[in-house]
Formats: sequence, C-alpha cells, structure tokens
Amino acid sequence: MQAPTPDQRLAPRHNQIAIRLHCQSGGGWQRLEAQQWTPGGFCFFHAQPFAEAVLTFKRSLQHFEGAIVWSRVCHDQAQVLEMLLNESLHSHLSHHTVTQDTRQRLLRLMRVQGMADAKLQVLAALGDTCAPDQWQRRVQERMQTALFQSGVRVTSPVWDAVVAEAQSLGDVVQDLERWSGSLGGG
Repeated sequence: MQAPTPDQRLAPRHNQIAIRLHCQSGGGWQRLEAQQWTPGGFCFFHAQPFAEAVLTFKRSLQHFEGAIVWSRVCHDQAQVLEMLLNESLHSHLSHHTVTQDTRQRLLRLMRVQGMADAKLQVLAALGDTCAPDQWQRRVQERMQTALFQSGVRVTSPVWDAVVAEAQSLGDVVQDLERWSGSLGGG
C-alpha cells in the first residue's frame, strides 16, 4: 500500500452542523459557514473570489489564520436552495418577535445541512407564502451569479477549540435525530 501524501484527506469530514465564522477581506468582515470541517481545516462558499492566500477568520472574539489551498466555481442547486432557506429563516428572526426558545430552535435548524424540506415546512408555519415554483425561480436567479467554494487548511489552537465545541454539538444533533427516528419521527 502506498503511503498517503500530505494533501490527502485522512480525517473524517463533518457536516452535521455548519460552523459560523467571519472572514476578513477587503478591509471588512464577511460572514461565512465552515462546512465539511475537520481539525485540519474546512470548506466554505462565497460570492467573490479572494485575492489573499492566507485569510484571518474569527469565531466570537477569537481570531485564527487559514491558508486557502483550493478554490472552484460551484453551481449546486440543493446548496443554493439551503442558502436561500437559511436567509429566509434569518430574515424572519430579524423582522419578527419570537420567543427565545423559538429563536434558538430556528438558529439550530439553520445550522443543520440537508434539511430543506423541514426548513420549507417551518417557513410555511411561520407564514411564508412562497410556492415551490417561486423557490425554484429564486434558486435559478441566484445561480446566475457565480458561487465559489474554497478549502482552507488551518493549524491553530483556536480552530481546535471551535472544532471540539462543534463536535460536541454535532453529537447532540445526531443523537436527537437517532432518538426521533426510534420513536417513528421523520
């Protein structure tokens, strides 16, 4: 068997929750979600390509640096739909008064990937009147602009702590999904 090269991914990638970060570029901070994360780095989507090879990221008040090791243009309709649904949920939270419990539940739902149907149901329950064909039109409109995906390599104790926290939260999400499934839930 051939020995792995340093660029091969050996650590399992996690996607059970997205990690919200900010990235410094162009003199300001941009919000992003780290996906497919490991202790060694993560991937994220963004609307504009970055000129910098090394970026400063932050989580809360903690800063760390990461090197962009690859970038590509991406047009994945499912991910664009999830992004639009998360934006709609976020907009609802910004424009409506909800209980703290509801706010926390919506924030947790926004962090979980692959739950477009559940997000659509929640938005409908919150009064969103967008029909499926309207969502599809919004996806097509958003897909007209380029969406980039980049991979970041990180070596930082700050990132290590963020990953440890996300893994413990992700384990709770997975336990709840298994528990819900064992009770006959969706």
